[in-house]
Amino acid sequence: MLKRFGRGHDPSGIDGTLQGECVVLCPVCPQPGNNLPDGWQTATKAKWWLYAVFLAIDANFRLKRRNISSDQADPSLSKGWVYFVDKKDYKAFLAEHLTDVQEKSMCSSHNTVNMADTKQLQGLTATGVGTVDCAHNNFKWPNGVWDLLRRYINMDYLFFSTLRGMQLEMLNVIPSIHGLDYLSKVIHFFVPKFHLPAHVAKCQMIFSFNFTRFVGRTDGEAPERGWSNINPVASKIGIGKDCRLGASLLYKMKDALAEKAAHALAFEEFDAVITLEHHSAWLAEMQAWEDNPNDTSISNPLKAKAMAIMQAGVRLKLAELEAEELQQGIDSLHPEISPSMLIASGIDLEEEQHRLANITESMGQHATDTQKGSLMQMRNSLRWNGCVVKVQILMLRMPLPASPKAHGLRKKIPVSVDGAQEPSYNHEKNSWQGRLEELADDHVKPSWTHMLLVKVLRQAVVCD
Repeated sequence: MLKRFGRGHDPSGIDGTLQGECVVLCPVCPQPGNNLPDGWQTATKAKWWLYAVFLAIDANFRLKRRNISSDQADPSLSKGWVYFVDKKDYKAFLAEHLTDVQEKSMCSSHNTVNMADTKQLQGLTATGVGTVDCAHNNFKWPNGVWDLLRRYINMDYLFFSTLRGMQLEMLNVIPSIHGLDYLSKVIHFFVPKFHLPAHVAKCQMIFSFNFTRFVGRTDGEAPERGWSNINPVASKIGIGKDCRLGASLLYKMKDALAEKAAHALAFEEFDAVITLEHHSAWLAEMQAWEDNPNDTSISNPLKAKAMAIMQAGVRLKLAELEAEELQQGIDSLHPEISPSMLIASGIDLEEEQHRLANITESMGQHATDTQKGSLMQMRNSLRWNGCVVKVQILMLRMPLPASPKAHGLRKKIPVSVDGAQEPSYNHEKNSWQGRLEELADDHVKPSWTHMLLVKVLRQAVVCD
């Protein structure tokens, strides 16, 4: 390695090798003196994105390392000259912060952060490996790889180590040991696109690539691609990445140009039909937020004003309403089955019906016997095993009727359901679904659960 980088011809010798000097740099990342034009430092703010560096940080906790007898018996082969940080400086930094308490995540229950101090270290020198990569092309950055122990501070060291000596204009707060002028730096943090949905809504707005200017189609998942083939990495080493990088970038550029044209056309069509007042107001909001993304006093105009109601939210709301009734002394319908469970059963029935309808529609005119047989089995299962049994349970758990008509239907419908399983059953003459439709809202007690049960039953029990 030292030979290939010409360290033997340097007057300072091997000992004069700088940290990270022997790495193969990403040919696409901005490198002053190599691939940047003269005067790039004086570029206007609108052109900063041309010289921005995209880094991706990730850890792999499957790459554990077991204890060794001693560092003398198994010494490190790197002194920070390539991708790994200097072991001596790294351990000295961790020793200085030995008593620091790990800050808990205020977002999703992220085990990597919240359980960093509880990882099992018995028999292990390292619990995993952390890395800092080029977010675009998956090249490792100098001094951006090392073993992990407890706490997230290990990743902080790696991140700021790889920035040492880089002529950046975008940075925030960094460890003082690296001697960087953090007051003159600005940095934008993002969450990779695949990981972002697991975070709370606030994080999805602040750390989204999709809501930020000058990031292109970056997804931030570069390290994950490296972890996926880390086991057979020995057979993958070669010059393929460098040789095919140009073709890969050309393909991405052509794809991006086509997508840009399509989205520009869609935007122009939308912009042509909105009022001038809306256009001016929205444009002002976007410009104010994009110019000051870290100003919390400026609201994000891309924030959704209304959230779509999902089935999980409906179930939660039903459970909350049921809890309120219990606090008011209103007992549940049955010690084992609550009103919310009954309504959820009706929702599940309706979902199965839609699923069956979609499969039926997609069958086509030339379905195979196997496909037809599977479809018939689904119908039978929904009609008898699913629909009949669930309706029996629902009707047995119905609230006490408030009228003689409801009282009579409560007795007749389960009997009709039982008869529907007989081969001689005549659907048109003995439709228990039709009997249920006769039950009006005013035939039951005026409780929200009772009213909703009747509505759900009317919609969910029609299986044919």
